[in-house]
Amino acid sequence: METYIATVIAKPDSETEVASFYSELEPEYAKAKGFHGRQILKALPGTMLAAVKKVRSAKELAAHAEAEGPKGTQFIIIEQWENVDDRIAFSLGLDSSRAAKLFPHLLPEHSHEFYSDITP
Repeated sequence: METYIATVIAKPDSETEVASFYSELEPEYAKAKGFHGRQILKALPGTMLAAVKKVRSAKELAAHAEAEGPKGTQFIIIEQWENVDDRIAFSLGLDSSRAAKLFPHLLPEHSHEFYSDITP
């Protein structure tokens, strides 16, 4: 079993289009060779910061200031595949014109890779 994870960041006000793009692919995944399932996660921007601000003082927050990341909403797509080759074949078999509809809604920061589970 192989785990494939992609992260993308939707531009502000483009969250619906990005969510739709990934959700609409479900029928293609369902019939793909070697596909075992996936999760599509959408970040709740600002939720963590708001929670931390409730329990930390201004002095504590200032001592651990972090650089701001890109403005937008992060999506994480986690897929389970029988093997790497099945995932690559699936990707190559998709209509590439669909991706052109997605790109205008994304910020340039993204990642996609296969991962091994090292959970003890």
